[in-house]
Amino acid sequence: MISLAKPAYQPQMDGLRALAVLIILLHHFNGPFHFLHQFGPVAVRFFFVLSGYLITRILLKSRQRFEEEKSTGWSEYGRFQMRRLIRTLPPYYLSILMVFWLDFPPVRETLQWTLPFLTNLYMVSINDFPHTISHFWSIAVQEQFYLVWPIVIFCLPKKWLKYTLALLILAAVGFRFYCIQTGAPDIFRWFSLLNSLDSFAIGGILAWVSFRHPGLIVGSRTRLWSGALALVALAVAHGFRYLPLQNYATIWIEVLEAAAMGWVVACSVQGFRGWPGRLLASRPLTYIGQVSYGIYVYHIIVSILLAPLFTAVFGPIENGGLAQVVRFLIQFGITLGFAAFSWHWFEQPILKLRDRAARWLGTKAVPEKPAPASALARR
Repeated sequence: MISLAKPAYQPQMDGLRALAVLIILLHHFNGPFHFLHQFGPVAVRFFFVLSGYLITRILLKSRQRFEEEKSTGWSEYGRFQMRRLIRTLPPYYLSILMVFWLDFPPVRETLQWTLPFLTNLYMVSINDFPHTISHFWSIAVQEQFYLVWPIVIFCLPKKWLKYTLALLILAAVGFRFYCIQTGAPDIFRWFSLLNSLDSFAIGGILAWVSFRHPGLIVGSRTRLWSGALALVALAVAHGFRYLPLQNYATIWIEVLEAAAMGWVVACSVQGFRGWPGRLLASRPLTYIGQVSYGIYVYHIIVSILLAPLFTAVFGPIENGGLAQVVRFLIQFGITLGFAAFSWHWFEQPILKLRDRAARWLGTKAVPEKPAPASALARR
């Protein structure tokens, strides 16, 4: 039996974050297991659905606090944004500072886009995705969503929230339909916030159900058949990805993937059983999941710095075999080491500011695990 309302820290969520970010690294580092590269878009959906779930639950609790007159709506909004920015800005800005110092183009020319989390809009404006900053698009999409979603949660009548979440799903599907109808560029479709609204909304639906019905119980049989439906949805979405992007069936890809990832998130709240649960809760995977945000923001820098060395030692990046495995392990090891150093010696000291900021806003800060990574994956 599982309950979506379980509030305690769930190590399996970090295990899932680790698996998702590893798929991203396999794709971006051109690592082994090529069949996993095609699941990069699914990793995107997982992170967005998980963000939608976690953020919506936080905001619903915040609304409950100010409705009980323990705080005000503006203080809750300020507290939420302060906590998010103090968590996400330091490693993000440090990575920008590093590529700025290393003079990787086009970082110096695009600061007006990258600094305020508008990288996705920059890519849309030039109809291209420069490798050096391309991975920032999903961070930008999430931050744009975080800017608006608290206002919706705090101001909307409670009875309208479920309809609003459904409307967001329809809006995302409608946006993709519009892109096909108008012949909009693929990058406009891929990297716009509107294209990801269904993923955030499905996570939000999970949060709304668990918050409004904390006693909601799903039996093991329900988990089995719902898991079968999730697998079917994932398989159908995967099949649609082989179609031309102008085919109208492709408008359902993201929502089908998000629905499948919604099942994964729902199950991870209670916990997977057996060896999958033990694997996801294992210390190596949970630690990778905890520092996955740092892994994500720093990994492109490592890739660019090591590229000349790898070309000289191993030859062209297309070369597979043992050389491909060694290249990936070296890049992953250095990226993980840098992310761990950043977390323990740079990010954690800064996070202490959250306690002071929370006291300034009149609330007590609640410790949390490191932020989840975002993901970049092309079709």
